Amino acid sequence: MGQVRAVLTRVWAGRPTSVRASASRAWPVLVNLVRMTVGGVLAYLITLVVTDGPIDLTGSLTALLVMQASATGSMRMALVRVGAVVTGVGVALLVSIFVGLTWWSLAVVIFSSLLLARTFRLGNQALETPISGMLILAAAGQEIAAEVRLTTTTLVGAVIGIALPLLWPPAIPVPSASGAVRRVAAGLAAAFRDASVQVDERPVTRDSVEGHLDAVRAVTGDIGRASDEVSRVRDIWRWNTRAIGRADVGPLLQTGLESLQACAAAARALFIAMLREAPEEASADAFSDDVRSAYAVVLADLGECIDAFGRLVEAETQGEQAQLHEVLDENIELLRETRAILTELMLAEVDDTEQWLLRGSILRAVDEILQVLDARTRARNHDRWRSTQGDRPLPGATTASELVPLDRVLRWPGVARWPGRRRATGQVTPPPAPGPAPRG
Repeated sequence: MGQVRAVLTRVWAGRPTSVRASASRAWPVLVNLVRMTVGGVLAYLITLVVTDGPIDLTGSLTALLVMQASATGSMRMALVRVGAVVTGVGVALLVSIFVGLTWWSLAVVIFSSLLLARTFRLGNQALETPISGMLILAAAGQEIAAEVRLTTTTLVGAVIGIALPLLWPPAIPVPSASGAVRRVAAGLAAAFRDASVQVDERPVTRDSVEGHLDAVRAVTGDIGRASDEVSRVRDIWRWNTRAIGRADVGPLLQTGLESLQACAAAARALFIAMLREAPEEASADAFSDDVRSAYAVVLADLGECIDAFGRLVEAETQGEQAQLHEVLDENIELLRETRAILTELMLAEVDDTEQWLLRGSILRAVDEILQVLDARTRARNHDRWRSTQGDRPLPGATTASELVPLDRVLRWPGVARWPGRRRATGQVTPPPAPGPAPRG
């Protein structure tokens, strides 16, 4: 079972590890699928009302394309993608009115759409222009569409695709992004903890240091995924009605991730310096037993500090950071103490220039991490961020990722009468009021 979990972790980094985590990550995806489905069906129903005769699905098709464009992030990107869709639709409409679907009209639509996308500098969204045009051209070739029908249904789809994301905005993936940042910290912490155990149990060799360095480098993938998640939060936040009146936690996630990136860079520098000086065989250890024991404690403390910092960043997006600030501050103080002990032991055993370089590189890397993770500095930055946000509440998990707030669902009369409902919400049924004392 442990091997299966290891394989799953390697194949699917950041996978949910509990039923609750799986549900919290699957729910926003399901809600977005429902949004897209509702948009397509709604465009079809409106097409039935505004047109006569046989009905095609051009309106639903356009609505899906435009909704996909409008729900991805900032208004600027949305306008670019909507422009790509409308350009392709316009080209297809002109061709279908006079020609219909043939091999050479298809070639004209593709070439003209790509040319216009290049002219309008649509960039990465350029391919959506010919794709939209091809789909509209195919619909026009079904002996259903006249130019009025195509124009009407296309406009219906475009209006639905633009209006629905404003009325029913996409979920803001704050929990997913904070969890991704948390996984970066957990990966770095695990690398330091494993290194601590090996340094404490056996002499430092080149092979063991290479393993530690590979573990730190493996976190790079987690950093990239976390960066993508944070970027999604900041993009979707703009022009999203869910974000109205809510505090923007994007800067908290961004600065937290940048701090962890700095820690990862310092960790790589630390193990690279060790790799340069580490002996090939265990018999020629670069550290004495006392230094190795103190160094192992420092590595373990580094792991604890980084892990506490990751939990702190995640808690800041939930308004639960007060206790974790204290935890991080205590871990930092312990790390400073063990770092001072390690420094004294290293200085007492320096014999040559190579040892000076190795020990200086280790201590410098520890100092860099201490400076980056300073709890008091993080608290000041958080207070400064809070002052820019005023009294706006945080975008909790309910606001960020649920179509209907869970607490509202649980207040519905039918749900409130479910067996075990009070026990599930932590409410205790009060005992019945005592009746009158028996007579006689």
